Amino acid sequence: MYNVLLYDYRCRAGRWSPLILALPVCFVLLLGCDAGTAPSIYDPDRGSLPDPVIESVAPEGRALAGVDIVTLTGQNFSNEVTDNLVYFGDARADVVEASGTQLRVAAPNTPLPELEIRAAVIGAENFSNRVSYGLDPPFVKFGDVKDFEDIFGITTDPAGNLYVSLLAFSLPVGIIRISAEGERSDYITPSTFVWVDMEFGADDYLYAVRSVRAIFRFAGSGASPEVFAVIPTSTVRLNTLTIDSDGRIWVAGDNTEIYSVTPDGDINSYAFEADVRDIALFGNHLYVAGTQGDLSGVWRFGMDSNHTLREPEMFFDVTTFNGATAYALEFSAAGQLLVGTDAADPVIVVDSEGTGQVLYPGVFEQSVRQFSWGLDLQLYAATSSTETADAGIIRITTRD
Repeated sequence: MYNVLLYDYRCRAGRWSPLILALPVCFVLLLGCDAGTAPSIYDPDRGSLPDPVIESVAPEGRALAGVDIVTLTGQNFSNEVTDNLVYFGDARADVVEASGTQLRVAAPNTPLPELEIRAAVIGAENFSNRVSYGLDPPFVKFGDVKDFEDIFGITTDPAGNLYVSLLAFSLPVGIIRISAEGERSDYITPSTFVWVDMEFGADDYLYAVRSVRAIFRFAGSGASPEVFAVIPTSTVRLNTLTIDSDGRIWVAGDNTEIYSVTPDGDINSYAFEADVRDIALFGNHLYVAGTQGDLSGVWRFGMDSNHTLREPEMFFDVTTFNGATAYALEFSAAGQLLVGTDAADPVIVVDSEGTGQVLYPGVFEQSVRQFSWGLDLQLYAATSSTETADAGIIRITTRD
């Protein structure tokens, strides 16, 4: 056995003097001082703050994850925002406003059908009581779109079924129908064409365009396409259409004119040179999403009682708003215009005065190319592929 030296330094009369001991096994250096004991940070007289209490949560029962502001009403919260900690399950939420009786927090983007909300206050010993709650996803992937499939035109029928022009392995499949529950079935298959835009008319025909100068229609499931109208100019390419309440079809594309076709097949044209990606009708106006040179935006045409278009005006400049390109248009029942773009936050909501704001910032993952309304404020969108996600369909939960 080896003897080792143990140095025990003692503080004596302001000087350090070693006391050296020979001990077996180990070498240990101990430092100590006879000057006194260090003070404790424990304060036995300091009391804890009262534990927070949650009495109610609004909106009641559920909110949209990553979107809604949730208000907790109760007792013993802190007036300081940073002293309040609020958890939805395991996810901590950002507190945006605080008082002793109310906290306003941003719902975290972690959707779960059932979780518990709890709050803590710095200085209080315990968490609050727990409140059962749910966070709904602001959108879901829809239609079981595979990574080898590509989506082109989409539209819905009055029953809420979605119709999709589909490619598989870069070859046209035709048009499939997807129920509101997500069940897929054939509608127009097989087909050798890609239908880039479609819409049902009041006559129950499905009208469609496919980047040529003709408008086609289908009489029903399994029907062959029939030519409804042909634009006289041979260089015209039609990429979008919409139908007004009188059955008139409005069509456009990367051309020098916009066209309208009556139910009897009469064609009218209106000068407008742009690469038009989508068109929509609301009130007495026709709205056009398109690009002119480096400018992308939404133009608005006034419309006379005989459906004649007036001169266009720039309604919303997408390029100035977020530097993006406008691809898709759809109106809510309340008259708000939704614009689908290729920006990082791809959906813009534009009010009647032409003022835009992003819908659900930081929520969407991919750019939006087409819209179509489903039932119960559900908005379908065809999305583009990215480096991390394939093109597909999402169903967005909206507010109006």
